[in-house]
Amino acid sequence: MGAQWMRLGASGMLVASLIAWEPAFAQAAAHPATDGPLGATVDGLRAAGEQLSPALRAAALDTAATAAKAEGADALDDPTITDSYQYYKDPGVFSAHTITVSQAFPLWGKRDLRKTAALADLDEARGQERAATDALDEQIKVAFAQYFLTGRELAVNREIGELDRRMRAAATARYGQGGGDQTAVIQAQAEETAVKTEAVRLQGEMDAARVRLNALVGRSGDAPLAEPKRLRPLPAVEPALAALVERASASNPTLAANDAAVSAARSRRTLADKAWYPDITVGAGPLIQTNNRPVGFAATVGLNIPLAWGREASGQHEAAARLGAAQQKYEAAAREIEGTLGEALAKLRAARATEALLHDEAMPQAHATFETVLANYSQGKGELAAAIAAEHQMHDVDLRLLQTQLDEQMALAVIERLIGGDL
Repeated sequence: MGAQWMRLGASGMLVASLIAWEPAFAQAAAHPATDGPLGATVDGLRAAGEQLSPALRAAALDTAATAAKAEGADALDDPTITDSYQYYKDPGVFSAHTITVSQAFPLWGKRDLRKTAALADLDEARGQERAATDALDEQIKVAFAQYFLTGRELAVNREIGELDRRMRAAATARYGQGGGDQTAVIQAQAEETAVKTEAVRLQGEMDAARVRLNALVGRSGDAPLAEPKRLRPLPAVEPALAALVERASASNPTLAANDAAVSAARSRRTLADKAWYPDITVGAGPLIQTNNRPVGFAATVGLNIPLAWGREASGQHEAAARLGAAQQKYEAAAREIEGTLGEALAKLRAARATEALLHDEAMPQAHATFETVLANYSQGKGELAAAIAAEHQMHDVDLRLLQTQLDEQMALAVIERLIGGDL
């Protein structure tokens, strides 16, 4: 019980700190815990989200409310004061007031069971709060990866724009020398226009990613964010599914919350079974006669009588059903986590293999093909259409590589949410 009271004693401090969050969070917004300007790294955004997110503050207040409720879970009911008056017509028997203060005392360990169930509810709330933090972390990780990779797409777009200018210059020179036609020059200009249009679209996606990140960390959508520096590194060694499942079993907050719900339901089922056991009510008080005789004393002892009128039995059936439901929810969550982990790990494995092929083979081949075709065209050999097709192929490889890196980051974020921490 000492450890339980220590856990509950901190709840008052938690409530007070949460009520006074505004100055602290305002200061955190001005000076977030980052290794650079906010937006430069995902870790800085995660730290800001944990400090500023309204969703996490709401989850923390839910936990504080559950802790406050658990403090009084084993308290006695309020005492009852009664005044009974006895009147007799016989003048030889004096009337009297009996004032009694009575208190009911639950027996058979019922108060301890209420406390145990309430503490399990508190553990469930804490698990849900941690799950909310992990879910926010996943969203921030994915949004940051989109933010970073959209920036990389803009950089690729600028590179493609420079290549289009080279093609236009080659087409113009070839046309000026009488070795080409004006159609090729127009095609080259059209490619430049397409790149500029794509740049506008990508800038819109970059702005949208910035707004989303600000929203996730509890800031105004138009608040400034630094340019992202780097993606989160992938694990050097690919984890095994069995190791991930074992870690999730030990650290996943949703599983912990469901396990706490099972414990609470089990305690309440035992409590429902003991509803058939009577409780005692003790009362005492003064006996005041109307003939001004000395004040007497009255005492009462009572037992409630649990009768088979349906309330206790229905309570037992409800508690048993809730326990079964909690156990099934735990099993369902465990199976879902294992399946999602396997799916995410397969996606991560496929994305890493794809990235290696694109980076080591497809990209060098596409770049070499384009440079060769463009050089030949500049020397009066071939058609501009071949150079444009080679450029599109190179661009497609670049975009596929960026999409593969996003797939890696998304799979990694899912895995880390499910195992309850970073790899």
